[in-house]
Parts: sequence; C-alpha cells; structure tokens
Amino acid sequence: MIQLILFSGFITLTFCIPHQYIFVNESKTWTEAQRYCRDKYTDLVTTENEQQTIQLIDTVNDNSINLAWIGLYDDLNSWKWTLEDSNFFKVGEKEFRNWYNPGPGNYGGQSLCMYFGGGTWQATSCSSVMFFICFDGRENASANYVMINEYKNWTEAQSYCREHHTDLISIRNEIENQKINSLLHIYGYYGWIGLYRTRSWSDQSNSSFSNWKTGQPDNTGDREYCTAVSFSDSGQWTDENCNNALPFICYSTLTSSRQYHFVSEYKTWAEAQRYCSENHTDLATIDNMDEMNRLINTVNGIYNDSAWIGLYDDVNSWRWSLEDNDFYQEGERDFRNWYHEPNNAGGKEFCVSMDKDGNWFDVQCENMLTFICYDGRQNISQRYILVPQYKTWTEAQSYCREMYTDLASARNETEHQYILSIYTNYYYYYGNVWIGLHRNFLWSDQSIFSFTYWLQGTQSDSPQPDNGIYTQAQTGSQHCTAVSLQSFGQWTDEHCFDSLPFFCYSGKLIHIVN
Repeated sequence: MIQLILFSGFITLTFCIPHQYIFVNESKTWTEAQRYCRDKYTDLVTTENEQQTIQLIDTVNDNSINLAWIGLYDDLNSWKWTLEDSNFFKVGEKEFRNWYNPGPGNYGGQSLCMYFGGGTWQATSCSSVMFFICFDGRENASANYVMINEYKNWTEAQSYCREHHTDLISIRNEIENQKINSLLHIYGYYGWIGLYRTRSWSDQSNSSFSNWKTGQPDNTGDREYCTAVSFSDSGQWTDENCNNALPFICYSTLTSSRQYHFVSEYKTWAEAQRYCSENHTDLATIDNMDEMNRLINTVNGIYNDSAWIGLYDDVNSWRWSLEDNDFYQEGERDFRNWYHEPNNAGGKEFCVSMDKDGNWFDVQCENMLTFICYDGRQNISQRYILVPQYKTWTEAQSYCREMYTDLASARNETEHQYILSIYTNYYYYYGNVWIGLHRNFLWSDQSIFSFTYWLQGTQSDSPQPDNGIYTQAQTGSQHCTAVSLQSFGQWTDEHCFDSLPFFCYSGKLIHIVN
C-alpha cells in the first residue's frame, strides 16, 4: 500500500515491507499453524492489497486445495475508543466496560461496533442505523454530551461528531455511564457510542485490506473466529472454526540486495536490456516501494525525465486459467483463434472474449460479459456450460471454480467448435463470452509480476498504461515501461524503439529466516 502526501514541494512515501509467501500443505489448527509459521518463518500471512492476493494464490499449485489459513482472526477483546487522545483518559479508563451479559459476542460475524441501550452496551453491525451521542470537548461548548436524533451508521455517526463536535462519546467510568444512561432515558432511544473493534492480524499488522467472500464473515454457530483463503473463490476469505485442521500460508520478510545502477547512455529498450545483462544482472526489476525509492535515489538529481526499467508487455504471453498439466497434451496450451488480435488497445487488455463466429479478442478484464465454464468432474455428461450472468473475468473465474472446474480452455479446433456450438444460439441474447485465456506484464529477468506503480493520470497526462492511445503515431506500439522521474518515479508505457537512459540492477532478494 502506497501513500503519497505532498506538502509545499516535499514528498513523503510510506510503503510495505516485501514478503515471500510459503504454502505449507500440512493440516493444522489455526493456532498450530501460527506456531509453525513463527518457528520456521515470520508469521501466518498478512495480505495488504489485491496484488498480494494474486501472489498468494500463485504459491499454491494444487487444484485440490480449497481452504488455507491466513493470519486474520477475530479477537473479541480488541475493543478501543475512536477518541484516541491519551490526555483524555486516566489510568484504566480506556478499559471501563458495561457489557450486556454475558459480554459482546460476534453473532453473524459482523458485530464490530457498540451501542448504548437499556443501561448497558451491546455490539452490532456497524452498518446498522441509529441515533448517536457526540462528545464535545471544545472550550465554551454548551454541553459535553450531545444527543443527535438522526439515523446514521456507525461510520457516518463518527464523521458527523468529528465534523461538528469532537468525536463519538467515550465512557470512562461509572459516573459517565450513568450520565449517558440518563440522557438516553430522556429520549428513550438506543445510540451509538465510540467503542469499536476490527479483526486482528497475527503479526499485529494494521492492514485494513478486506477480501471477504459474499455472505462472509457469518460466524456460523458462533464458532468461526479464524480466517481462511478460498482458492475456489479467487482468494476471497471465509471465517472458519479455529479448531479445524487446514493447510496454511506463512510469510517471511524479504530484504533486497538489489543494487540499482543508472546508465545515462540513450538506448532502445532491447539495447538497454542487453547492456544490463552483460554488465550487471538485468534491467531493473522492482518488487516494492522500498526498492522504488532506492532506484530513484541512484539518479541523485542529475536526471529528471524518463528511463527504462525491465517491465514489458508481451502480447504473446497468454496462459489458460486451468493450469493442470495433465489436462493438456503437447502443443494444446498454444491453440489460438485470434481475429486481428491481440492488440492491447488502451494498454489494459489482459483477458479474452469470444464472439458468435468463434473469433477471439483481447479485452479489459473489468468488462461485464457472460462466460463458459468447463466441468472436468467424473461422470459429467455436459463438459461446457454457458452461464448467462454478466461478470468480470475474475468474477467469472471464481464462479466456474466454485460451481464446476474452471473457465473454459480450448485445446484444439475440435474442442473450439464444440464450445462455439454451445454458445452460438444464445449470442443475440448475451453477446461475447469470456473464456479462460489471460495474461499479465513480464519482467525481463522473469521475476513474478506483483508490484505496480503506474502513473495515475493528471490534467496533462493520461493514466498509464495506455499503449499510446493518446500519443500521435504511437497507438498500439507502447510495450515497454519507463519510470518518469518528474512524476516521482511513476511508470509509463513507451515505444520500445525510443532511446532513453535506463536502470540496471545487480543482486537479488534475500529470504530472512527467523
């Protein structure tokens, strides 16, 4: 996760420490898995963004694996006040509680915010709406406790109190608890207070990233307090009983021994790559914001324009979603039926759709299309299934993996024609369909692509990558990546035959064992 803050020309960058993920195919309870990861590596895995989710999924090469533990758990004792001013609380006052017996559970898996009602405190979903009580600690405030007779969810109530007063109410002792009870008794309402909690990560990370499967968490039977990643749902999360025995994913901290070298000679991307491989290791590969900062620092202010790094767009790097080696005979992974494609128009076309004539097109994965699944289970009469639901490619992949085996692969012309026959009669109702072919950018040293730092776009620059769509005479021809030093090192795609300075690297990432 990258945070970019500008103050009077100064730039502050915060970044995540790089991790290596290790899948352990041994079934253990969550606590046993945590102990194993801490003994052998760093901890159970923490996930901070979608790119890390993709990297995590790539660690598992076994289609039979459904669930695996990650480091997130539901700590019922992690309550804290939204008002964090340490001067407001005396010793022990942050810990004052007045639970409704027997104390706050997490029924339904969503009870993370606290309300006051009937003289006691109770937990419920933060998305519920109710009246609330603000605390006003400003000088000359007419009242410290302010009842707001507006229906809002907990987050909206917090925002309102912070904008108009100080914060949602904190209750530090029994005297204050009685005052709030009296205030609510006058109005006869329940009301939000400032106590809340979040789920905790095993390594005490403050990651706020969430990737729950629809309907999760649900805390079935009030026994599901630990989190697993579901590989049949593209890495989405479910809550599970912590005593269940599952495989799990550890992480270890990585430190980088990569040294970056700025070369001020102007070369094409291929010439720069050849120079780096002959004189160092390769064109620069960048796995995290720490490395990005160190790369920028090698320039030392002597250059302030664009320079090549090792990322490139290979429009021939397609692969099937179903990766089972036993499914393909020699050459069958390479069957294609393009129609004047792929062209990566606009720089973001990484998934494949098929039209009524069987022609394939590369398109943006965020498009909403119907799709065709493959069912490889035994004793199934229908192998290919048209699903008339509009989903993104990733959502379609998740659906097929949950309900069948995967998105459809076409291994040869016979199979391609059979898939087409399933779909042709429905084209005029549903339009093009997703199939399982997809790809990503590549690093010249063949490192796994996970970290990105694309230019987000400004009034004068288009969002990147765009494959030259806004550049005269370069539409469809920008397949190599440069860092823009005048834009804090953010990345742009450029014509590979342009001549630019470049960054090489030497060294590698080092795995730290505790």
